[in-house]
Amino acid sequence: MDLQPLLSIDPKLQVALIIFILLGFLIWGKWRYDGVTLTALAAMVFLRLVPAEEAFLGFGHPAVITVALVLLISKALEKSGFINMIGDTLRRNISGELQFLVLLMLTAGFLSSFMNNIGAMAMLLPITIGIAQKMEWNPSKFLMPLAFASILGGMNTKIGTPPNIIISEFREDYVNKSFEFFDFAYAGFPVSFIGIIFIAFLGWRLVKLREGGSVQRPLLDIQDYLVEMTIPEESNLVGKRVHELTSKLGSDNVLMGVVSDKGTIRKPHHRETFEALQIVVLKISPDDVAGIQTEFGLIIDPDLEDPTQQGELGEIEAMITPRSRLIGRKFNYFKRMARGVLSLLGLWRQGTKLRRRLAREIFKAGDVLLLSTRDNDERAAEKLELLGLMPLWQRELDVMRDTSKVWQALLIFAIALISVIFYDVNIIVAFLLCVLAYASRRLLTGDGMYRHIEWPVVVMLGAMIPIGGALTSSGLTETSADLITTYLSEVSIAWVLIVILVFTMFISDLINNAATAVIMAPVSVQVANQMGQPIEPFLMAVAVGASCAFLSPIGHQCNTLVMGPGNYRFSDYWKLGLPLEILIVCISIPVIMNTWF
Repeated sequence: MDLQPLLSIDPKLQVALIIFILLGFLIWGKWRYDGVTLTALAAMVFLRLVPAEEAFLGFGHPAVITVALVLLISKALEKSGFINMIGDTLRRNISGELQFLVLLMLTAGFLSSFMNNIGAMAMLLPITIGIAQKMEWNPSKFLMPLAFASILGGMNTKIGTPPNIIISEFREDYVNKSFEFFDFAYAGFPVSFIGIIFIAFLGWRLVKLREGGSVQRPLLDIQDYLVEMTIPEESNLVGKRVHELTSKLGSDNVLMGVVSDKGTIRKPHHRETFEALQIVVLKISPDDVAGIQTEFGLIIDPDLEDPTQQGELGEIEAMITPRSRLIGRKFNYFKRMARGVLSLLGLWRQGTKLRRRLAREIFKAGDVLLLSTRDNDERAAEKLELLGLMPLWQRELDVMRDTSKVWQALLIFAIALISVIFYDVNIIVAFLLCVLAYASRRLLTGDGMYRHIEWPVVVMLGAMIPIGGALTSSGLTETSADLITTYLSEVSIAWVLIVILVFTMFISDLINNAATAVIMAPVSVQVANQMGQPIEPFLMAVAVGASCAFLSPIGHQCNTLVMGPGNYRFSDYWKLGLPLEILIVCISIPVIMNTWF
């Protein structure tokens, strides 16, 4: 193949076009971001924008390794029983909604400073839901503030969020010295503390509290699960018209359609008659599944229900977390991994009408699955963990471990942090020894080490780092910096930092924050060099901006996790997120200017 026509195009234009397409696919969100970034990297290698021998060097980059180790440490702390201790502390100190909200957000901010902020949020989410239901409070009031506090807390330290790790390594690449562990706290702590106080005392009023977050039932008020049921030959529905079923379902349950021969869901005519072995799709409350089965003689579709399950069955509502291995896969994978323990009864997805059978639907982060399992099956917790599913209400399931190990886990982590902060031990070495210590205490297993790493994030970072290098080598970062400095040549440095911060915020609200940091870091460094200024304040502006994804549920995984349980809509985020981001700009710029100039 003659590559000469393609290679003759200005490399800057080639890189810009690939980056533009990459951002488009990441915003679209239809395909997994790790696959999209790998494809972009392959395109750059094909066009010789990235040398082939350097294509996979990003996977050995210190930032990538550090992110993976932080994920393992976060999981070990969770498995140690740390979540039990936090939950007990919160429950003992409840006296009112405001007091609980403040305590919850401060806890989230503190935890996110020293462990991955997504992991911290995932630990606190079921605790928050449980307490809200017990106290008969609307969970929506607490879940979005919880997500935002977790994001804010991650800004305080070098390991709190992937963008900080990336920014620190960028500094080392340019000046041979990375940021210290608490350097990010100069801007991060005022921003996170004031942001939390703002949300707790004023911002929560901007959160839409929808009715229906039921406190009368132990599960979340997710009333529109799609459940497939088969009409057996002995069912009393055979030969009856559609309207005879719909009239008896009640106001809370809806016949969505019947499955066609092509596997799609079609809406039947109200006078159409049901046939034996026909599959009906109901939008139904979990509490009504058993009753409707009995009344009409229906059975859960055999393609979904595992025949190996016997005995008394219980129901579990579990959310697909951003780390779940189900993301991007279909039911066949779920069935293979959960065989004999879990069966899929229904699926709920915020704001989306499903048009395909459950067996053909592609799972996404934030989906809530209605599952069945044998009562008191101890393997259920293991399967939930294996699949990356988070129970929204845990019934008899106990996904938490022996609390006697919590102090051991905290001590090991504290020793690792002290060695990094006070004795200048390499952070990778310290955290690797920490992970090995956890393995020796059986807080992590060999299989678990692979399972608990968020591989899509690791792969995306490994692919984005050489892509970021292409931005510089092609001259695109210099050109971008020229545009910024040309248009802002007559304004103060503070305004330049504001532009960089706001633009980084904008991108981070649309795509993964780690990818945002990789793209914006070299641009900010180039701007600093052209202006003859130190690079540190510009990198800090990028670090703050990349961590501030509050305008949408897609910008940060913490936002995605609470969308379903909180019954939030896409538009709900900016109502609180926009004033919060304006406040962050007003706080962070003066602090950065005062600290780094």
